[in-house]
Amino acid sequence: MKRVFYIVTACLILVSCQKTIDDDTAGTGRLVVEGWIDSGGHPTVILTRSFSPMSTESTTLSDLVVRWANVTISDGERTETMIGRIDNSMTPPFVYTTAQITGVPGRTYTITAEYEGERIVSSCTMPRPVDISRIDVAPVADSDTLREVSLTFVPGIGNDKCYQLAVYDPSLSGRMLPCFMGAYAASSSGGGGEVTLTVCRPSIDTDGGDYTPYFRTGRTIMVALTAIAPEVWRFWHEYDDFTAFGGNIFLAGTIPMHGNIDGGYGIWSARGVDVRTIIIE
Repeated sequence: MKRVFYIVTACLILVSCQKTIDDDTAGTGRLVVEGWIDSGGHPTVILTRSFSPMSTESTTLSDLVVRWANVTISDGERTETMIGRIDNSMTPPFVYTTAQITGVPGRTYTITAEYEGERIVSSCTMPRPVDISRIDVAPVADSDTLREVSLTFVPGIGNDKCYQLAVYDPSLSGRMLPCFMGAYAASSSGGGGEVTLTVCRPSIDTDGGDYTPYFRTGRTIMVALTAIAPEVWRFWHEYDDFTAFGGNIFLAGTIPMHGNIDGGYGIWSARGVDVRTIIIE
């Protein structure tokens, strides 16, 4: 089980601990969304059901996947139906998408999903991408096969300038994954100078206790700097806090986790993206 299943459990555990969720309804099969649209790209939505960690029923990831929902996306000018299809590069291997909508910075994208009487809605405005100034690869002490990667850029000024680092590494997943501890918010009092961030390898469930933030030599990866809305940054910042505690339910219960899905759990992102391909040598 990889990262998407982790998001399902994280959303349930953290949201069900909040007082705003009725104890009788929290975690009883509500819709969970992870979706995104990138500048120059097409939208993708992964739709699942939440589940109760206290349930005595045997539940697999396949049982939680929602395959027959009516999912639409609007860019403010037109609305398109997103088609569900199998995608074996994803976990779970089922997504909703359409090639009829392409991400454009400055536009607001709204998704809706309806399934078995439930309806979720979410809107997100895509920020303009920020250019990556440079990416550096440095040796790791006492290792011949690991490298530390860092990314430098000039953030915008203001507390609404939020970013997230992401990596596509085919050895981990068939998609771009958010980096571990990769959410960054520029200071509202910042002077607009360069910022250098460590690009930590994405953390996935199959790492177990062997996680390393470094990248192995000989691999070709894509590194992305994504400009995101403040509400998206908040979700991933809180998700980083959750994963930093190893998903421990007792520690995580004290950490709030806020999505932007009306009627369900999860996150819908519209991202302004700048991407670089590098070889780890």
